[in-house]
Amino acid sequence: MRQRFVLRLNLVVSDNPKPKPGSVLMHIFRVIDNEHRPDREKLRHYGVSVGDLYDTFSSAISGAGAGVLPNDPLNDGNDTDINVYFREGESYKKSDIAAIPLRSADGTVRVSDVAEIRDDLGPITINRTDKQRTITIGGNPAGRPLNNIIQDVTAALNEADLPPSVSFRFSGQADNMTETFIELLSALLMGMLLVYMILSVLYESAKTSFIRMFSLPFGLIGSLLFLFLMSQTINLYSMIGIIVMDGVVAKNGTLLLDYTLTLMHQHGMSAKEAVMEAGRERLRPILMTTFTMIVGMLPTALAVTAGSETRSSMSWVIIGGLLTSTVFTLLVIPIVFLFFEKYPVSSWFRWLWKNRPFARRA
Repeated sequence: MRQRFVLRLNLVVSDNPKPKPGSVLMHIFRVIDNEHRPDREKLRHYGVSVGDLYDTFSSAISGAGAGVLPNDPLNDGNDTDINVYFREGESYKKSDIAAIPLRSADGTVRVSDVAEIRDDLGPITINRTDKQRTITIGGNPAGRPLNNIIQDVTAALNEADLPPSVSFRFSGQADNMTETFIELLSALLMGMLLVYMILSVLYESAKTSFIRMFSLPFGLIGSLLFLFLMSQTINLYSMIGIIVMDGVVAKNGTLLLDYTLTLMHQHGMSAKEAVMEAGRERLRPILMTTFTMIVGMLPTALAVTAGSETRSSMSWVIIGGLLTSTVFTLLVIPIVFLFFEKYPVSSWFRWLWKNRPFARRA
């Protein structure tokens, strides 16, 4: 028994090829076809099986293989399959289908004698996934982020009171978007780990590398702020921009910390004096490299060429990250460095050991 249900989604749906911003083009492929319901009592009466009915109907409409014509001159000498079916069987009406002859145990009967034929609305093809019948509904987002559309569709489907036997899942761009974000996030974390390991080897200090890693959160502040101000979304290109920004903003902290350590170790300066001198000496190269990269990203960010709108979010992420990271690097990184110089990590462990709970009780 086939189960029917009506699904109503409270979404903005448009059939216009050029929809207004915020609309979603939905495509449901269906066609009016002929539904055949076998009468099993009549099938038993005439000695006909459901398989015989299917084979006869399929052969009449779709055809049946009747052999191969070898070396067909009309097919460049290749073999041609011979398929036999009723003349104009693909355009049969309901009355024509009802008159298709069917061989029975006592002679010949018509399809209408053993089955009910009626017009109904159904899919063009029947698809199955994991042995379950499926229907595909396609949509093209227009003027809205894909993630927002997925959330709206999910909420509407959850409120649609679907039968327990009906489930849904997203595929296509929605599925690719999730996989892409997971892969890019993994690449970002792996990049941060590798940068930290390399800087730890070069500085011969895990503390200095940790201080430099503060540049990324400061850069994220500007990246997200510029995405919001420019009405951009977090997409594939903006995620790539964040990965690129992580490597770009690292040079500010690296320039500042490297020169600070050089002044401390080679010139014997104190931490405060070294930080102040490094800020004065490294301010100009930091600003020059930062503004050079910003100017280089402006053409892509402003989308001055055709098709560059999709890549503009990547440029805005890098520009925003460079601006805020440069400012915070010159102000916050020295403060964090002086804090760790005044309160080394080893002193934290000594303080924790001295103030452990069982020591107080003793």
